[in-house]
This record gives sequence, structure tokens and C-alpha cells, in this order.
Amino acid sequence: MLPNAALPNTAPAPYVRHRPELTLLYQVIEHHLPEFTEHLRERGHFLPKFVFQEFYDYLKCGRLEHGFVRVKCNSCRNELLVAFSCKHRGFCPSCGGRRMVDTAAHLVDRVLPAIPIRQWVLSFPYPLRLLYSTHPQAMTRTLGIVLRAIETHLIRKAGLTRASDAGSGAITFIQRFGSALNLNVHLHMLVPDGVYTRSHGKPRFHAVSAPSHSELTALLNRIIRRITRQLTRDGLLVEDADQTYLDLQIDDSLDQFSAASLSYQVILGPNAGSRVLTLRNPVTTTPASTSKPFTVARDGFSLNAAVSCQAHQRTKLERLCRYVARPPLALERLTVTDDGKLRYALKHPYSNGTTHFLFDPLDLLAKLAALVPRPRVNLTRYHGVFASNSKLRARLVPGKPRKKRTRKPDLSNPPNLTTQPEPPDPTRLTWAQRLKRAFEFDITVCPLCGGHLRVIADITDPAIIDKILTHIRQSRAPPLQAQKHVSSTNSDQQNQGST
Repeated sequence: MLPNAALPNTAPAPYVRHRPELTLLYQVIEHHLPEFTEHLRERGHFLPKFVFQEFYDYLKCGRLEHGFVRVKCNSCRNELLVAFSCKHRGFCPSCGGRRMVDTAAHLVDRVLPAIPIRQWVLSFPYPLRLLYSTHPQAMTRTLGIVLRAIETHLIRKAGLTRASDAGSGAITFIQRFGSALNLNVHLHMLVPDGVYTRSHGKPRFHAVSAPSHSELTALLNRIIRRITRQLTRDGLLVEDADQTYLDLQIDDSLDQFSAASLSYQVILGPNAGSRVLTLRNPVTTTPASTSKPFTVARDGFSLNAAVSCQAHQRTKLERLCRYVARPPLALERLTVTDDGKLRYALKHPYSNGTTHFLFDPLDLLAKLAALVPRPRVNLTRYHGVFASNSKLRARLVPGKPRKKRTRKPDLSNPPNLTTQPEPPDPTRLTWAQRLKRAFEFDITVCPLCGGHLRVIADITDPAIIDKILTHIRQSRAPPLQAQKHVSSTNSDQQNQGST
């Protein structure tokens, strides 16, 4: 995982280029993606175009050969080359980590007011996880049910009613992954520990205490009952005299990959159809009856409300926001064994003592494909008083409200160019500030002389890119020894950068 934000008195380190081509994940995808594609074609699997695009763009992410920004020092005239990123939401650790920090900074600085915030985590049984991964519209309706139930619980606990115009808000992160790179659709909701009412036109916050075990149990039972009723009404859940089952057809190849990822099964490679290999440590085994505080479970559902932040704990709140917005894969937990298998370590061992999962390269790519979200499906959602169309939002959020869009200027009557432009919004982070907050280095500081760096151009023309990179390689001594599985044409110098 990425480090926490730098302390106020800590001087950020100079910028050093991130080299994704030297990571194990990049090398596995680069060398096994053609085999993965051929394997799918031979077995009649057809994955959507957006899944393959995720892989292809990841291989371009952070590579200078596909475009970069030129940054120059005002003092010593030293230049850095900062490569473009893919900005995808699937499994890219660099883009996911940067988005995690940027989202957390935005929520703490501009959205979440100084009130108690609690994290509510709702997990679903395995069949519903597959349903929500294949039917995003069903997840939208379920999320509405869950948030309304939690809000009603908070209103009643505050001694109010909906007729009093009391309401709360929530910021929901729909996470699609588990700790073992498995598909696990579940909800992380940041909800105030209280509700808002209006007093003489101004919002008034009514704080409530933490939920008790009996309250959590009643709330989970209500959520399960309403979800079941909604899915039955939508025709996705069928109830007969014997049992309740999902009416879900799994014909699409991506759905088959999702089902295999959910059940920890291998879908490609020599061990297709078997369970994913695991490593266990008996010392870490815990009793199955061990219960967690502020957690209730029933019929595969689990509701947890253990983590909360008080109004003054803004640093803790930012760490919590980073946790709920984190990417699915941590590079430092992925290693390779002597026999060529890929070993992924769990951050926390399972109750049965499982500490690692072992994947064949093809099956790892299949697991990553299942984690790629469908296009135009929003995984971060704002509700209630935090929604963009809420009348109370402008009075609650700590940041400066955004200005409304204005009409295009009349070209026949140009504005007075002698007037001074409006000062920038101090609450909005610049590109350099985001990098500094995310990775604890300052892109504006020259690594040679400590002078100020400034962006002078962005290079996207392939001919110009090749000319600049060729000039840099010829002006520097070649590396003593090339890295294994890395082409010598990709051995760029230390003074070149990527975001």
C-alpha cells in the first residue's frame, strides 16, 4: 500500500521515475498476454473489448515510448520526462494508488464536514456477488434499499421522524475485489453518526451513539428482507415451495470468469476446474466461533460498523478514505516461486490459516480480467446531503463550492483583457500537489540543484518521442546489465519520469 500523507514538517524527496516495466506484474502481463489471448480463442472464450483494452493500456502506463510531459528546471536547465498514465479502474497499481490518495484528499478537504463519520460495510452471499457484478442496475436498487434503511435507523435513534425533514448522507464505494484478488462485490459506506435538520434555514446536526448489537441485528434483518423482496419483484430471485434461488444465466465468458473468481477456482491453465492452491500456517488459525465487535451475520450477509472517526480526527478520516478507495492489488505482495508460480500474500491470514494464494500466469490474468469493471458504471456514489443536487450540500462541505457554469462569451463583445484573473481555488489540489500528497515527493523540485521545475510541453507525436528518447540513450552510458525479461530499448535513464 501507499504511505500515508507526509507530515507537515517533512521535506518531500525529489522526484524519481516510476519504472513499471521492472515490476513482476508488468512482466507477467507483457509475456503471457499473447498466450492468454490465444488460449481464449482456442477454447471459445470471448471477453469484451474493454477487458483487453485494460491490459493493453496498462502496458503503456508509465512508459515514455507512448508519450510524456517535459519538465524543466529554471536554474540548472535540467529536464525530466514524466510519462502518461492509463487512468483505468481495473487493476493498475499506480493509477489505482494515485486515485486512492486523490479521492481521499478530495473527500477530507472538500466534502466531509467536521462531524463523526462511521464506516458501514455490507457483504453479500456468493450468488448475489455474481448477480451484482453482471447486473449493475440491480446493485443500484440494492444500494438505495441499504442506505434508506441505515438513514431510517439514524433518524429514529436521534428521536426524530422523516416528517421532520431529518436526513443524512453517505458516500459509497462499491468494491469489487477481495484480499486474494478474488471477485467480491461489497459496499463500503461512509455515513455520519447522526442526522441533519433545518433550523431557521441552517443545517443542524444531531449526533447519535454507536449502534448496539441488537440494533445491528434488526437492521440487517430489515435489509435482507427488503433486498429479497426487491429481487423477487425484479424477477431475479425465484421463490418456490422448496427453496429460494437466483434465476441467473451464465453464458458470457466474462461471467464465467467472474463465477470462477468468486469460488476460488482455476479457469485457465493446466489445473482448470480445480481450486486455487493455497499456503497455510497452522499457527495463524483462529476458532470459527470468534466474533468481531459491531458485526452481525446471517445467511451469507454480513454488516459491520466497527470503524468510526470523531470530528477532530481528520488524519484518521483520510486514512479511512484511502482504505475504502484502495486499488485491488499491492505489488509488494506479489512474488514468484522457484517453479514459476505466482504467490500472492494475504494482508491478514484467513481463519483457517491461509496466508498465500498460488496462481499460474494464465489464471492470474483471468483473475485480473474478472476485476475490470464494466464501462459507465460509477463505483463511487454520493447520496443524501452529500449529493451534488442537495440543497444542504453547499452549507455543509468544508471546501469552496464550485461555480455554476456560465454561458459562452460573446465573441462580438470580447471581455476586457486588462482585468486581473480570479485567484485559483486554494482548496483544489494541483497536479504537483497531488503527486506530493500521494507519493511524498515534489515534482516541482529539481533533483540536481533543488531549483523550481515547470512543465514546458507535452509530447505525443511518435516521431518526436522516438527522436528525444534516442538522443537521451545516446548521450548516456548504457546500463551495466539489463533487467531480466526487459528489452534493452526500454532502459531509460534515471532523469526520466512517469506519474
